Amino acid sequence: MAGNSNVKHQAGICFNLKRNNSGDADEEYDEIETIEFLKARLERFGFEVLLAEQNEYLFEKLCTHALDFVLNIAEGKGKTRSRESQVPCILEWLNIPYYGSDPASLAITLDKWLTHVFLKNASIPVPQMLTVQDMDQMQQIIIPFDGCKYIVKPRWEGSSKGIFNDSVVSSMSKCRDKVSDIISAYNQPALIEEFIEQDEITVGVCGNDELEILGMIKISPHDSAEAFVYSIENKRDWQRKIKYERAEGVVAEKTLKLLRQYAMAAFKVLGLRDVARIDFRIDNAGIPNVIDVNPLPGLSPKYSDLMLMSKLNNKKFADVVDKILRISLQRNKINPR
Repeated sequence: MAGNSNVKHQAGICFNLKRNNSGDADEEYDEIETIEFLKARLERFGFEVLLAEQNEYLFEKLCTHALDFVLNIAEGKGKTRSRESQVPCILEWLNIPYYGSDPASLAITLDKWLTHVFLKNASIPVPQMLTVQDMDQMQQIIIPFDGCKYIVKPRWEGSSKGIFNDSVVSSMSKCRDKVSDIISAYNQPALIEEFIEQDEITVGVCGNDELEILGMIKISPHDSAEAFVYSIENKRDWQRKIKYERAEGVVAEKTLKLLRQYAMAAFKVLGLRDVARIDFRIDNAGIPNVIDVNPLPGLSPKYSDLMLMSKLNNKKFADVVDKILRISLQRNKINPR
């Protein structure tokens, strides 16, 4: 698209608005302050911006407005493992260019078991993992704990939904109880994953043909914890409970090199686009193991991990968001100015 100062290009923001503060049903959704922040960033690129919440009017809005680009941060409706693909599928159907990864990559990465399989087959380190479909299957499983710990979590959730401070188990009876809780509460299979007790690191990656590390932060408790988990309780009280540090300087250089290597490799293997956050746990040998992949990382200017990453690297978050948007616009061959 050629730039033309006399033409105001049209962009949309597709999103889910956070309304319910009880439970964790809306945990992945965005606050209106985030939407307004992103609207302002798009306007700086010269766009007129349409806000398009994912509701019963979304399809009509997308059909009746001639949009040149959509900043899609919608997490999707319902509890299916393909929900993050809902809006991108509509955008592709309507031939509207958009920000972020495509429906196939979004569906794979929301499903932690599929992500595990893809990464393991690509020789990217991941913790040992079992998926449990129902309690009949669970009754047939025997895990020799032998001093090992496991974390029990939902198979396809994000934003730490279903991950609590008591999700780490060290006995078969507690493991069965947590698996039962997950299957009942989230209506999906449970995962039993080897719990790696060492450092948790999240790595920001951006780019397409050429990738760049946005930053790496170490996530740890302010107070010592027997088995620290980046749980939903800790995330909600992050200013008091969580310590965020720039990984450079506190993590061994050999491990930092592997973090960069595996983060970029995971990005490529999973076919991601524009930006993602890759979460790791470091094992006793200093090897980073991927525990989660986030192709729709939060963009809240108040509390998102990318915001904290920017702050720790002495960068303005608005500039980082502009960089990510520019990467997406270039991929889509859009020049709004």
